[in-house]
Amino acid sequence: MYLLLFTIIYCVITQVLNIGYIPAMGVYLIVLILIKGFFSEELKDVFNLKETKYLYKENGFKASLMELLSLMLIFINSYLIDYEPLSLFEFVYLLFLIALVYRFLFWGITRAIGKKFSSKV
Repeated sequence: MYLLLFTIIYCVITQVLNIGYIPAMGVYLIVLILIKGFFSEELKDVFNLKETKYLYKENGFKASLMELLSLMLIFINSYLIDYEPLSLFEFVYLLFLIALVYRFLFWGITRAIGKKFSSKV
């Protein structure tokens, strides 16, 4: 839930400051991936090299949905910054890119961060 709130605040800030397309998406993704890499225990946890079925059981539906919504908001925000109508090929390419980024990089961010903070308590 905190990831979704952070994403909404980030989107508002990028719209108010009129940040460009590439920095708006790139900074968000790079910073969160670095945080996930820092808090993950192994390299295979950073890049989600486990089976999808295992990852879904490990992360759960709610966390997976919140992470996907956050990623979709970032892509929509970046698209609205530099609005150009998409062709069918570009739309399919964008959906494929979102699926790849979510599956191999973004999925499990809340679990990796939450696991690190819960172990310190």
